[in-house]
Amino acid sequence: MVDPKHYGRGTAAGHKGHSAAARQNSAEAASEVTETLARRHRQMIAAWTPYGVAGAIPEQISNDLGLPVHVIRPRAGELVKRKLLFEVGKRQGGLGCRVMAYSVTAPADGAA
Repeated sequence: MVDPKHYGRGTAAGHKGHSAAARQNSAEAASEVTETLARRHRQMIAAWTPYGVAGAIPEQISNDLGLPVHVIRPRAGELVKRKLLFEVGKRQGGLGCRVMAYSVTAPADGAA
């Protein structure tokens, strides 16, 4: 039996909303994203790989791929859940905030 897709395992896009209409629209959009998730995950892994152990922040990947950062961040979270991407510390982001950097290589200290 094939394991069903699930947000908690990083194999389905998440959705949210407060009103019934917002939840409905969000669920429909997440369903569409989930259909292309495997391809997008492969794209994300390929984009992070050249950064090696040091990793990169989502803004760097956004610039590399020409995609909005709001497309990159959720995919990073999904890949972390699947243990295909690892948090390697925070760095200065484009807006001056410290943001999480990710790598395809698990930290040597075993923190992942």
